[in-house]
Amino acid sequence: MPEPKRILHVSTAFDVDFPGGITNYVRTLAQSQVAGGAVVGVLDGGQSTSWRTHELGFEVRGHRATQVAHFSLRSPKDTARSREVLDVIREFRPDVVHFHLTIGLGRTFYREFADARIPYVVSLHDYFLFCPRITMMDYTNNDCGGPERRKCESCIGVLDQVDLVRRGARKLQIQLPRIPSTSVTRRNEDIAAFFRSASTVLAVSSRVEELYRGVYPDAKYVVSHIGSASATAEREPKTPADKVRVTALGTLSKYKGAEVLAEIARRLPADRAVVRFFGRVDEERWGRAAEEAGVELRGSYTPADLPDILADTDIGLAVPVWEDNAPQVVMEFLNHGTPVVATRMGGIPDFVDETNGFLFDHRTTEGIDAAARFISEQTPAGAAAWGATIPRLSTPADHRASIARVYAEAASPS
Repeated sequence: MPEPKRILHVSTAFDVDFPGGITNYVRTLAQSQVAGGAVVGVLDGGQSTSWRTHELGFEVRGHRATQVAHFSLRSPKDTARSREVLDVIREFRPDVVHFHLTIGLGRTFYREFADARIPYVVSLHDYFLFCPRITMMDYTNNDCGGPERRKCESCIGVLDQVDLVRRGARKLQIQLPRIPSTSVTRRNEDIAAFFRSASTVLAVSSRVEELYRGVYPDAKYVVSHIGSASATAEREPKTPADKVRVTALGTLSKYKGAEVLAEIARRLPADRAVVRFFGRVDEERWGRAAEEAGVELRGSYTPADLPDILADTDIGLAVPVWEDNAPQVVMEFLNHGTPVVATRMGGIPDFVDETNGFLFDHRTTEGIDAAARFISEQTPAGAAAWGATIPRLSTPADHRASIARVYAEAASPS
């Protein structure tokens, strides 16, 4: 089956050039498809409302329904805007549409698009399509463990959907009274129709498929690990050191495991290990806690800095406390020949096992103790020898080839 020649990606809420995991993925995939001879468009969350040619060769535009001013737990019907977005999609004349983010689109969009008979696939990069909070971190800011109707209707309650009230409560750090609402249930009933009519629903990890299948069982799921550009990068040799250098990358936040990072650092012997964090600190309290635990905060970094950072790294640390779908930082560590110590959350177990790292349960003292003990038993030379045996993961080209087969199946006459 030939690959479709007109491909449209839908990735709302953010400009396609936003430096985030999903937008980085969409840009890379769209660029590779253009290089393969396809005409590619991206309907993003940017301010431009007319098609323009991006420097990477694809066409891009936004729409007022895809431009999200701020995060909201409301689920607007927005029938008129939904039809306008559908008109924009039809205008592009796609052979296949690939959905990545739909934040901002009204509830009716899902049913109307499902009825439009345009071939489409859906990628599940986060949990937005069953959890309006996106991360499955509940109103107490803790991992909810998974969706369940009554629990979700309490978590996305009446007061939570009033933006002013919700933002005020967050600023004052108070919990809103739980007044259950059926809004999230009605929203997900609309999305269920969207899933049923999709040619394929691409889950970025096994855990993502498991969670979504529990909510929307009537869909065709395929686990599709995204390709990482780091799989094609040259591995820099590890620099010598007298202590094990443990590196965490990204954002220092509760969701990303700031408290877990501090707990591990506090347990490591200072004469044998050093812990560094490169990236943005979400709140001052997490930075203070990390420094008090002995973590060196090295500030922000760019992709160009990554080879040098990882050449000075013996063990990579990835400790999200949410069901992180498929953390690209884990892929970067492994592709640069760096063993990974990580929480057993989300998509991480799809990539990390005893052959290339160590998984632990951050919710128990025994788990954190085990992670710290494992790190303290390593040496720079031993970690470097181990890292040299770690195979690379999928490249963007590998992933594009698998996506092309999914597109061809979607666009072929049934």
